[in-house]
Amino acid sequence: MLPTQEILCAVKAVRPLPDVAHRVLRIVQNADYAIDDLVSVVRTDPTLVARVLRLCNSARSGLDTEITSILDAIAFLGSRNLVQLVLVTCTAGMFAGTRGSRYSDPTTLWQHSIACAFACQALATRTGEAVAATAFTLGILHDVGKIAMSRVADEGRFLAVLSDSASVAMLDHVALEQRAFGIDHATAAGLVAAAWQLPPTLTGALRSHHDDQVFDGEDALPAILHVADTTVLRAGIGNSFPTATTVLHEAALTRLGLRTRDLEALSDTLSAELAKAADLLNLDLAASR
Repeated sequence: MLPTQEILCAVKAVRPLPDVAHRVLRIVQNADYAIDDLVSVVRTDPTLVARVLRLCNSARSGLDTEITSILDAIAFLGSRNLVQLVLVTCTAGMFAGTRGSRYSDPTTLWQHSIACAFACQALATRTGEAVAATAFTLGILHDVGKIAMSRVADEGRFLAVLSDSASVAMLDHVALEQRAFGIDHATAAGLVAAAWQLPPTLTGALRSHHDDQVFDGEDALPAILHVADTTVLRAGIGNSFPTATTVLHEAALTRLGLRTRDLEALSDTLSAELAKAADLLNLDLAASR
């Protein structure tokens, strides 16, 4: 079992979000944020500016003009894509410290988190229940608990639970994590988010996105994250327990006014969106940073 104190110690070893990421998060929580405010914040971090420009120029093959400023990047990407690229760049480093294992392979975690980010964004846009940029950020961060758990989790316990066919058949992936480690990734993510002093809405959604008791609340972010995470897992992207039941709580669908066929449409478009994003935002290069 992983006591909370062990997880908290592991949290300290996870590379924290840079200050510029916190400032960007505060700006984009407002759907009507000013582009000038975003540019002024990004410009304060020379390392981030250099990485954004590098990624943009790497993705702009065939264009004659080199991208040399954040304003050029906006002209090339559009403001929404620039926000995505900034957030992806700021969070990519978290995954580098993940201990590779059957439970928490760094590349698999990265792919799942990116897919979940785009699914969250699509759900926020479709339902109008949240700011798209905030939902995107939530998706990227939602597995940060796994990064912390990977540092202290006993791989042997995970493999033992994975090999127990009766448990895998009866329990969903959250319950299997609790059986293997004494804590699940959502609870661990809440601990990380609190340690990082993320906005309360993000911290609450990260902690409770598999808790059906909160889905009928005023804040739609937990329901959005739950539906996005479940959809991505069912699509086979980053599922540590591929043969276990992946529970989609009906309360989350009801909160968002969605039906099963809406999720089928989301799943159908997810692969295309990820392929487009991988090219435009140069996700492979971002991940290597």
